Amino acid sequence: MSMNILLPIATYPDVTSKVGLGYALGLSARLSASVTAIVQEVDIAPINSALGEALLGLSKMAADAEAHSRENGASMGLWLRERAQNLGVDLDVRTVRCRPEAFADGLVPLSRHHDLAIAVLDGSDPQRRADTEALIFDSGGPVLVVPLTAVVPVAEQRAAPFNVIVAWDGGRAASRALRDAMPLLVLADLVSILTVGDDKVVDPAGIAGVQALLDHHGVRNKHLHQERGTASTGDTLQAVAVNHDANLLVMGAYGRNRLQEFVLGGATRSVLHGPRLPILLSH
Repeated sequence: MSMNILLPIATYPDVTSKVGLGYALGLSARLSASVTAIVQEVDIAPINSALGEALLGLSKMAADAEAHSRENGASMGLWLRERAQNLGVDLDVRTVRCRPEAFADGLVPLSRHHDLAIAVLDGSDPQRRADTEALIFDSGGPVLVVPLTAVVPVAEQRAAPFNVIVAWDGGRAASRALRDAMPLLVLADLVSILTVGDDKVVDPAGIAGVQALLDHHGVRNKHLHQERGTASTGDTLQAVAVNHDANLLVMGAYGRNRLQEFVLGGATRSVLHGPRLPILLSH
């Protein structure tokens, strides 16, 4: 069964990285998935300030920002269509007009009837992090976070190994992530179940159960264990994944909503501020 992937494209103030989007389209090709690209078109609120208008020309600044967003969106739409055609990916490009800070408001309802959302993330950009967090915690489904530097052409190098690390602590979020990632895991050459010491005690029977599930799906797998030491859990997970040449890290996302602001679990916060490889997160 073909997957349907949601792919957000920001256009303001900066456009989403083509490098990260290239990875997303390449992975979609490997999954034989169809892609719905949602292109942001910003709508700047009317400026009601005579002084600001006189001194700064705020209306022209707003019009220029909207035009810049439209131009970025049109250029990105052309690039996406050409790239998708070259990869054989079924692509639908749509535009969402919104305030610059409200992109996620349009993305979340759409994400709820897609199998997977892929978010290209600049971890240093607070607005893009907020958009990604909204998808992770409000969509009800998995979100694959792709860093700007993700350059592995998974579709064009099908002979290259595709290795995945699954973070496992025996909890609900880890279990959800494992099952949400199964369409990717069955394509992997090797799946490593990673447990981290100095964090929490993990039942060996649970690890054996995960391996039995992967065996059932014909997925080659092994168990890895890493002591955390003084590093954070998020940093440890990413370091192990990078050191083992993993193409993807799968992990549960922990967080809660307090006073309409996300208070993230430590590992989740760490990876969203500085993703070092593609990471599938599921809440």
